[in-house]
Parts: sequence; C-alpha cells; structure tokens
Amino acid sequence: MITEKKEMIRTKYYILSLLVILTLSTLSCGGSDDTPALTAEEQRLLDLVGTSGATWIATSITFDGAPATGFDNFSLTLRGTATSKTYTSVDGDPLFEASGTWGFNGTNINQLIFSGDDSNVFTLSNLVTTTTPATARLTVNFTSDGGAAAGTSGLYVLSLRAQ
Repeated sequence: MITEKKEMIRTKYYILSLLVILTLSTLSCGGSDDTPALTAEEQRLLDLVGTSGATWIATSITFDGAPATGFDNFSLTLRGTATSKTYTSVDGDPLFEASGTWGFNGTNINQLIFSGDDSNVFTLSNLVTTTTPATARLTVNFTSDGGAAAGTSGLYVLSLRAQ
C-alpha cells in the first residue's frame, strides 16, 4: 500500500513536471515577431512602389493654377529597392524623361528627385495608402533650360492615384 502511494505520488510529480515543461515551451515559442520594423524610408518606399513597382496616373495636373496641357495619358511607374530606384513615364515631358532614376532628397522622404536633377525637387504630400486606390500629390516649381521662353517653367501640381 505504501509502495502504491509512492508510485502514485511519483506519477503525479512526472505529469506535473511534464505540464510545466510543455507550458514553458509553448510560451517561449510564440507571441513575438522577429521581423524588424521598417524604417521611415523603407515604409515610404513600400508605399510608393509596393513590392514590385507601382504605376501612378494623374487625376489632374495644373500648371501655375490652370489645367496643364500635354499630359493626356500621363503615367509614372516607380520601381525601387533601398539601393536602386527607377521610373518610366508616359506623356511626362517636360517634367519627366521617358525613363530614368529617382531617389529621395537625402534623408527627406517627402521630397523626390528624378534623373539626378536636384534643381527640380518634387514635394510629395497627401500620400494616402489606407484607401484603394492609393493617392498622392507631387508639387514642383519646375525650371528648365529655355523653360520660361518655352512656357514650361512654373508651378506644377500633379494629383495622382495608383493604378
């Protein structure tokens, strides 16, 4: 009888020990995400290009406060990683070449530079990625060689939506 009691106590001890080990194992395996949080620049890049590139089309483009002409089928496709950012545009002249590179203006993730032209810095505002489609606004006080004479230098405001 004493042997049966000892055996029963030992069995309860083993079962309790096993339950404690299983509980601790389960707690140590779950609950935390080891994925590092994105930096502000990484998040902005993701917002603008997604995971494989994003095409933005114009809902309106103004030049010095009036509707701009010559941008009838405008689109701007952005692609990028932390080390390589490229774009293509349709009907983007004079603001954009047909293709090129783009980047943030140093550490300012609200300013974009296209094709290395830091005399024309585009300000990014009203970026909304919580709606479908995403929307954004690009503003630039554009200057170009012969631009004033050609009538292309001035304030451009591009209201965009992701396609």
